Amino acid sequence: MSLEKKINLEKDENILAVIHKSLFNDMWLMILGLLFILIPSYFAFWLFAQGKYGLFAFGCSILIGVLLFSKTLMKRTKNFSVLTDKRVIDFKGEGFFNEAILEVNLYEIQNILYFKKGFLAKIFNYGDLSLENNQRQELLRLNKISSPEKIFHLVNRLKNDFWLKEKDLDIDEIIDMFINNVPLIETQDLKEIKECIEENIIKRKK
Repeated sequence: MSLEKKINLEKDENILAVIHKSLFNDMWLMILGLLFILIPSYFAFWLFAQGKYGLFAFGCSILIGVLLFSKTLMKRTKNFSVLTDKRVIDFKGEGFFNEAILEVNLYEIQNILYFKKGFLAKIFNYGDLSLENNQRQELLRLNKISSPEKIFHLVNRLKNDFWLKEKDLDIDEIIDMFINNVPLIETQDLKEIKECIEENIIKRKK
C-alpha cells in the first residue's frame, strides 16, 4: 500500500516530510547484529572443521544477526510520522500485526516545543518534538527524531500560515503567535520591533 493511500491523502493535501527516529537509537542493535555475522564468518573455517556442532553454531549466529537487522528495519518501517500541509500522522507498530495511528490537525496545534537532552543528542542531532493545544495539553510527542529543530520550524510555519488564512486572530492569539515565533526572528528585526514598541509606549504616556 502506498503512503498516500495509507494516510488517506486528500485531493488538495501534500506530504511535506516523513519523520523517522534517529538512526543512532538503533545503532547498538545494528552493531550487535553485525558482530553476530562477522565473528562466525571470521572463524568460519575453524567452525566448519568442528563438524555438525560448528555448522550449527555458525548458522545460529548468522540467523541471530539477520534477525537483529530485520528487527531494526521493521521498527523503522512501522514507526514513523508523516507531516502534510494539514496534519501530522504518527504511526506506531509493535510486531507484525499491531499498529496504532494518531492524527493531529494543524488547527489543533497552538504550541510547539523541541528538546535535545544530553551530549549525544547534540552530537548526533536528535531530540523530541512536542505538539500542544491552547491549554498546554500535549497532543503528540515525537521521540528521538532526527533534526527536531528542522521539523519544529516547518510545523510552526505551517501552523501560522493556517491560522492566518483560516480565521481572524484576536489580540491574545496574535501575542501567542509572536511569542512562539521569537526564536525564528532575526536579531536585527527584534531590535526594530523593540524600538517600535518603545516608541508606541512613549506616545501613549504623553
